[in-house]
Amino acid sequence: MRPWKVVGAWAFALAGCMRPAPGTPDAGPVAVAIDAGPVVPWALDLVLELEDGGTERHALLGLETPVATPARQLRVDSNRALHNVRIRVMDESDRALASDDVPEESPGALHYHIALRAPLEPGHRYAVLVDAQSGATFDDGTGKEIPEQRLEFQTGGERARPKPPPLRKKRRH
Repeated sequence: MRPWKVVGAWAFALAGCMRPAPGTPDAGPVAVAIDAGPVVPWALDLVLELEDGGTERHALLGLETPVATPARQLRVDSNRALHNVRIRVMDESDRALASDDVPEESPGALHYHIALRAPLEPGHRYAVLVDAQSGATFDDGTGKEIPEQRLEFQTGGERARPKPPPLRKKRRH
């Protein structure tokens, strides 16, 4: 037999094997997965309610440390519904500032209102601490667990100079 005839015979035999056998049930139409759209990254914004009635918004998950106007009323907005979460504002010495907090949950977002007892001081560094109320992690509403987040910001303006200690009077005996 000549080589081209051998190759042709094998090709014919393989082509016959590839055909579905009669009586093989059809699997039906191929199921198509529906795309839910692009995944929106988690965004966390600090909204300051200023004394003059205006607002100032800063992205906390950005690469830069935002410089904010000192304010007493803050709001932390998340574009995802967070569960088992608490948000606190920490000062430079890592102490929580005294505040009254009210979380406002909606199906797709969280607005966490923070009313500080004393306004933020100009020229100081602060951090927004987002952590779990109980346990080690909180979740983003989709079931994905998120570890504690410490997001820093700074207030604008000149830092107030500390008051000098009072002079002690010398006593004579």
